[in-house]
Amino acid sequence: MKLLHSYSRIFQRSLHYKYDPLNIAFFGSGKFSVASLNKILDLQKRCPEKISTIKVITRTIKPSGRYMKTFSELPASEFAIKHNIPILRADSSNDILQLVESNDFNLTIAVSYGKLIPAAFLNNCKYGGLNVHPSLLPKYSGSSPIQYALLNDDKTTGVTVQTLHPTKFDHGNIVAQSEEMEIDDADDFDSLSERLAQRGGVLVLDVIDKGLFLDACVPNTYQRSLAPKIDKSKSQALWRSYTARHIKRLYDALGPVYTFINTRTKKKGRLVEEKKRVILSSLTEMDRERNDIQLHQPGDFTLAKDGLCIKCREGLILVQKIKLQTRANESPEKFMGSYQKTVGDTPQHFID
Repeated sequence: MKLLHSYSRIFQRSLHYKYDPLNIAFFGSGKFSVASLNKILDLQKRCPEKISTIKVITRTIKPSGRYMKTFSELPASEFAIKHNIPILRADSSNDILQLVESNDFNLTIAVSYGKLIPAAFLNNCKYGGLNVHPSLLPKYSGSSPIQYALLNDDKTTGVTVQTLHPTKFDHGNIVAQSEEMEIDDADDFDSLSERLAQRGGVLVLDVIDKGLFLDACVPNTYQRSLAPKIDKSKSQALWRSYTARHIKRLYDALGPVYTFINTRTKKKGRLVEEKKRVILSSLTEMDRERNDIQLHQPGDFTLAKDGLCIKCREGLILVQKIKLQTRANESPEKFMGSYQKTVGDTPQHFID
């Protein structure tokens, strides 16, 4: 209710705001940025007196794939090409600053660009800069707010439009904030990111349309916390430490999880014992009421009728895809069918 009252006051004041036609420098890269860019483009088409030009600034295309021979546009530049929006390339602060000389930008908007916009560039823009961030700032400041919301099994999250701080990420003034949005049990990174992107697009559209960026500022109502980049090692399933719910949310946030298994197989006539990595995907939390599966220790697993069942510190998870080191993805049936050959006569147990 407090947020609604604050937003209502800002809305009433915004009715009187006037600003010059905007020449927008839109910094974007990933899928999250496309929803905001789409809404801004729609506003330009409807109200050309408010937005004169939009130019997309994104990274240089880098080679990827096998033999590094594939060149693919980023989602932001793909959208720009499709809709005939001019594209500028910038990979460093110096690249960004060079854009000042040949462009007349008066507002910067950065959405999932991933780099700090230099203070000199922002100072050259009459109306400074805005950022769309997928959390209710100052909660989850940093590069991985969606992942942390899932990892911490939060029940709600939201989107913030903030001003761009000249020297720090996520330290600008809050211009507008969404209502709290529920995080569903079925949400993973992709689904939650898409919903937040759409809500962020609507929010930044409102900020521009009503001129809220001129001087509006919403008071902070959440505690500051950090959401830094997550190391890949955090994707390990620790069976003795994690509950089934935790591992499910780990998968939702970061994608496939990994574990290890001890193997004992013959190579060239001799017995070789190794610890091999196993990647698990298509993972769900099992019904707590199941009594037909008897597993004793965290990490123990067995083939159930609906997948590979693994015991956690508390609860069970079900896995549909297993990738043993040096092998391709396999179904639970195929993994267990070749167990003696690929793993050996070791217990059916994953280790931390």
